Amino acid sequence: MNVSYALIADIVRSRELPDRRRAQHVIYETLDRAAEGLALTQHPYATVGDELQAVSATLTDALALTLRTHLLLPEGLGLRFGIGAGAISEVEGEVVGGSHGAAGRLIQDGSAWWAAREAIERAHHLQDEGRSFVRTWLRIHPDSARGSGGAGREREGLVNSVLILRDQTVFRFQPRQRRMMAGLLMGQTQVGVARQEKVSQQAVSDFARGIGSSLLEVQRILDGLSEKGEGE
Repeated sequence: MNVSYALIADIVRSRELPDRRRAQHVIYETLDRAAEGLALTQHPYATVGDELQAVSATLTDALALTLRTHLLLPEGLGLRFGIGAGAISEVEGEVVGGSHGAAGRLIQDGSAWWAAREAIERAHHLQDEGRSFVRTWLRIHPDSARGSGGAGREREGLVNSVLILRDQTVFRFQPRQRRMMAGLLMGQTQVGVARQEKVSQQAVSDFARGIGSSLLEVQRILDGLSEKGEGE
């Protein structure tokens, strides 16, 4: 069975936003930018209310999409992601309408979506318990090749352990640090990031070698796994 990675996102504390329409517009633009160059079989699209969905061919790119989005969103806006590994099927003859690219899209079902729903509910539960920095969670459905036996549970636990540390790091960044990290992760040079942020190149270098170094190293490792075909 081919494994796909379904992503479900919703807006954190959406009812508290003073201008929900404007916030949704900013989120759509951010997701479009975050998706650039990634192996997504379905680019992010709105479904109902504050929910958005996407599908990635690889776990590496699913994780990259969530990280880029967390970094690119402006202060005061946040998304919570559930990633589900499993199967995806299309419901024959059914079409979902909607906005922002969703019109005419076939309705999908399958264990990847069930797992993504469980994952986002788990992330929401952890936030409600006081761990507000948790914004991303992975669930590997037991019927997938990745989820069978103890190896699947171990893989899921390892990824979620990294996600907890990753999201907490992003949560502690200042807005400028998030933007600098986003630029570096998406291929901008230190000089380009410095010009964009109106700081010195040395300031960007110090950030990349200091508190930003762990995220950059994690992404380098993930990129290497993807190139070797081990990231799925």
